[in-house]
Amino acid sequence: MFKKTLKATALLSSLAIMVGMAKPINVDAATTYVMATGSVNVRTGASTKYKSIDKLKKGKVAKVLSSKNGWYRVQLSGNETGWSSKKYLTTTNATVKSNVNVRTGASKKYRVVDKLSKGEKVKVLSSSGDWHKVQFDGDETGWSHEDYINKTSSSNSSGSSMNVAKKLTVKAYAYTGGGYTATGTKAKYGTLAVDPKVIPYGTKVYIKELDKVFTAEDCGGGIKGNKVDIYMNSQSACRNWGVRTITLQILK
Repeated sequence: MFKKTLKATALLSSLAIMVGMAKPINVDAATTYVMATGSVNVRTGASTKYKSIDKLKKGKVAKVLSSKNGWYRVQLSGNETGWSSKKYLTTTNATVKSNVNVRTGASKKYRVVDKLSKGEKVKVLSSSGDWHKVQFDGDETGWSHEDYINKTSSSNSSGSSMNVAKKLTVKAYAYTGGGYTATGTKAKYGTLAVDPKVIPYGTKVYIKELDKVFTAEDCGGGIKGNKVDIYMNSQSACRNWGVRTITLQILK
């Protein structure tokens, strides 16, 4: 298996968090973004008894920092944060209508950094005029024109609409480095390294934290039993993911 695993870094990050030396890192690859379905109050705490300090206008997209008792703590402008009820917020998803360039800014004058393919799923993070800032391939972001992005809203990103055979709790690592997998495919975002005795090669696996279906097509010496390795596009994405205990949804 040709890859570069960053488990040592993940272990150091975990230890630092345990002793209070590191702050939690919010990254696009594992962050939820929500959109207001109407004018929504933002409060100082997770209840209507708390004072309203701001409002999210209908269609406004915000980053979720944490959740509690049916409420989201969201990022407002700058470093300001507050709490809004989940009842009035939906996760924001989109599908690419046709092949489209991804740029560094909200205009054709900005440099093209990637290209999205027709049918590819992305998340809309924010908007500026006729342009959307989108998240794709896990941790990558950029700007594409709204004419090529079919934006939808969904209050359910748990994969419940998929045909789930079973759920499996695993310890999930992250790796990168390119190359080819144990099954001969090119390693890419969407590749999952598994113990084939637990998850057979070719199995489709939905990972809620990344809102993406992965394919079990790689393995590794340290990936035994209920462990998986998620292919990421960069070392920074691997470090931000670290090591997590998650529940996989094994699809039929």
